Amino acid sequence: MADQENFEDESFDIDELKAASVEGSFVFLHDGDKVSDPSSLSIKKYDFTNPIVLSDADLSLLKTKSEQFVYYLSGHLSMFLRTEFNLELEDLNASLYSSFVSTINSPSCVTLYKMQELNGVGLLDVNSHLSATVVDRILGGRGSTNPEERGLTDIEKALVEDFNFIILEEWCKQWNTIKTLNPVIIGTETTGKFLQTSPPDAMMLVLSMEASFGDVSGPMRIGVPYYTLEPVLTSLLSQSSKPPAKPTKSLSPKWHEIYDQIPVRVSVEWDAFSLTVRDLLNLEVNDVIEMNPELIANSKVRIEDRTCFLGEIGLEGDQVAFQVNECTSAGLNLISKSHG
Repeated sequence: MADQENFEDESFDIDELKAASVEGSFVFLHDGDKVSDPSSLSIKKYDFTNPIVLSDADLSLLKTKSEQFVYYLSGHLSMFLRTEFNLELEDLNASLYSSFVSTINSPSCVTLYKMQELNGVGLLDVNSHLSATVVDRILGGRGSTNPEERGLTDIEKALVEDFNFIILEEWCKQWNTIKTLNPVIIGTETTGKFLQTSPPDAMMLVLSMEASFGDVSGPMRIGVPYYTLEPVLTSLLSQSSKPPAKPTKSLSPKWHEIYDQIPVRVSVEWDAFSLTVRDLLNLEVNDVIEMNPELIANSKVRIEDRTCFLGEIGLEGDQVAFQVNECTSAGLNLISKSHG
C-alpha cells in the first residue's frame, strides 16, 4: 500500500508537457541540467547526418578562390581545344561521399586522381556527352556529336585524359601559394555505383561547374575528401584570419655632419632672350649681344639642375657675389632636409 501511495503521489501535467515541447522550452546542458531560461541562449540546429566542417565565411572565401580557378581554366581549355570554351561556377558546397557518388549519372566520365603530396583519392565527374564532344574536337571535328549519352571507349578515354589532366593541374595550381600539389590520374569509371575511394560518411568538398562550347553543354564536378585537403585549407584559412599588418612609420631623413663635405654643382643663369636659328648661326667672335639690365636682379641659382633660389648678382670687393632674395619650393625642400 505504501508503494501504491507513493506512486499516486507522483503527478504529471500532460498538457503542460505538451505545451512546453511545442514552445521548445526544454533545453538541457551537456551534464543534464535543465536551463530555466532558454531565451538567453543562442541555439543553432545541427544535423549530425551531414556535419558542416566549414563556416559560411570559409565557404565564401573558397568560392572567391574558385571563381578565379574557373576563369583561368576556361582560358586554358580554350587554347587546348582551339575554340571558345565557357565555364561558369555553379556551386561550392560540402557533401557526404555517399551523397556525392549517388548523384553521378550513368554513364558518365569519372576520373580518379590523387595528389602526390596528400592522402586520399579525389573524383572528377564530367558529363559523358561533353567528354565525347571533346574527343571529337581533339580528332579535328567541329565539336558536335550525337546528343545521346554513352560511355567512352578505351581509345576515347585515352584521348580525353589530357583534357581531364588540364582540369586537375589547373585546380592544383590555385593552392600554389600554400603548397605545391601535383595531380596523378589513377583510374577511370563510367558510374558511381561501385566507387569506394572514401568512407560513405566522409565529407567531400564539391565544386560544381557548367561547361559549354559549340552547341554542347554539360556539368563538370570536382570532388575531394575534406581530410585530404584539410592541411591546405587550414593554412589558407589561418592566413585569411590574421589581422592585416600595421603599416610601419616611415622615418624622416636626418642630416649627418659627414654630408657637409660633399661637393655640389651650383650654377647661376638668366632667361635672357631668344634667337632665331639664322642669328645663332651668324654669331662670331667679338660680337656684342645687348642684354636687359634688369636680368641682373632676376638671377637664378640652380643646384643639380633644379632652380632653388632667386636673387641678384653683383660685385663684393673683387669677388662676384649673389644675393638671395627668394627661395623656391625646391630650395625649401633642400633647406628642410639639411636641418631635419
